[in-house]
Amino acid sequence: MVELVAKFRQMTRGQLQTTVFAENASATPLDRTLKRLVEQKHLTRLARLVGGDKGGSAQYVYQLGRAGWKLLDKPGAYWAPRAVNLHTLAVADCYTWLKQAEHRDELEVIQFTTEPECHQSVGSVLLTPDAYVEAGNRAEQVKRAYWLEVDRGTEHVGTLKEKCSRYQDAYRLWQDTYFPQVLFVVPDEQRAELIRKVARGGAETLFEVRTCGNLMLC
Repeated sequence: MVELVAKFRQMTRGQLQTTVFAENASATPLDRTLKRLVEQKHLTRLARLVGGDKGGSAQYVYQLGRAGWKLLDKPGAYWAPRAVNLHTLAVADCYTWLKQAEHRDELEVIQFTTEPECHQSVGSVLLTPDAYVEAGNRAEQVKRAYWLEVDRGTEHVGTLKEKCSRYQDAYRLWQDTYFPQVLFVVPDEQRAELIRKVARGGAETLFEVRTCGNLMLC
């Protein structure tokens, strides 16, 4: 669990319940584990995230603690944010939704690489997605790859245009057989329409836009 929290930098209790303790009907094993990890300073607990973006019950947010930093041999001096990062949690939400689909045997999460490890240079173009994802469907023997862009509706149109342009440039320079699809995950359909307009004119099927919670990738 320490490695998973470090991977996303911050995760909520609910995300950890879904991804790590999904087979436990009781919340007790998770709560005991979190209590122990916090006491050992492998994790630290931030103030409650009240309701999240979509309302609901408040829950704690966890991040790497000083002992966890040392355990994972992180470079440099220990440092931890003092505030909840909603964008970070949104990326972890995407992983959570995919793991839920995996638990339902709808797909297999083959790879989910977060920043900065997912960044890639293609020629002179630097791609900086929020994550690189590979998901498969065993029944249909299908595997697909995605650059994941989690959009919370805060970036200006100019920033979105520049981002899409970089992916289009990278697509033209790509040497391998298959270029991963660029998947924007957005909060609502209004934002989805805006990004579709911005991305229009790119290579066919290069961009895909989905609303939160609708991440059927295979």
